[in-house]
Amino acid sequence: MSAVTPSWKHGRVRCADAVHSRLFDEELVILNLAKGQYYALDDVGARLWSGLEAGRTIEEIAQEVVAHHDVAFDRALTDLVALGEELIAQGLMVCVERRDSKR
Repeated sequence: MSAVTPSWKHGRVRCADAVHSRLFDEELVILNLAKGQYYALDDVGARLWSGLEAGRTIEEIAQEVVAHHDVAFDRALTDLVALGEELIAQGLMVCVERRDSKR
């Protein structure tokens, strides 16, 4: 196990309003209409996107990746957290509910 376990601080997220996505074979194409930019995610990135949109935790998605690919859980989680952070930073996904929110 790695010394530092990454954490997902965003809780539930969803696709941003001006963003549309479509799966083509095993590649997810994402179009940000507000910025006029498009992105492509491989099968693991597509699994992250669809899992987050379905409300699964990033840890659950990492378990799915481990089940389908030859990768350790810690590595899968680290990579998924990094990609998820980038999706949010690029404005492609937005927070619905933060993990640290008080109710």
